[in-house]
Amino acid sequence: MATKTFSSRADEKSLAFADALARQGYGMSFGQYCGTVLLDVIERTGKLPQLDAACDERKRQAASVIKGFSARVRHAEVGRMSDAEIRELIASRYE
Repeated sequence: MATKTFSSRADEKSLAFADALARQGYGMSFGQYCGTVLLDVIERTGKLPQLDAACDERKRQAASVIKGFSARVRHAEVGRMSDAEIRELIASRYE
């Protein structure tokens, strides 16, 4: 199978957040996620995944808090932490 390299410019903080989510959820970088998982979905469905315009406000607020937290914390290990470890880290900031 022939392959092709692709790239894009992105906001550093947004990319770091996406990379942390991809590492936690799939054990790979966001670039690897785009080149495998996302492209597989597009190939199988024949279309780009649709964004839910009616996304729950609480989810948006939670994502905003998490993005803000990821922007403040500059620790490479955060992307490899378990859910329990992340909860503990967040809780420790409010004690």
